[in-house]
Amino acid sequence: MVAAYSVGAVGVVAALANVMGDKVCDLHQSIISKEDCLDLQNSLIAPNTALTATFGPAGLKFVCDNIGLYGGPCRSPIQPLTLDQKKELSLIMSEVGVECDPQF
Repeated sequence: MVAAYSVGAVGVVAALANVMGDKVCDLHQSIISKEDCLDLQNSLIAPNTALTATFGPAGLKFVCDNIGLYGGPCRSPIQPLTLDQKKELSLIMSEVGVECDPQF
């Protein structure tokens, strides 16, 4: 987000906001207040990458279901995460305080 704002963006569409909205809003506020925000942005890179590029919609649905939101089943052709993928994503999310049960 910092890079986008530095070239004139005034907001973003962030998949991560679905499950870590408070942190995404904190980052937004820090950027527009011109506060130091690189540590916060850096802490959000791994979960953001996991929920977009690595695991995509299936990963986002899994985390939503785990935190009490409705993610729902994947629709064809998207397949649900395997148990190993759920474990990997759960570990990434736990590092930023979002607890997920791979057995969910």
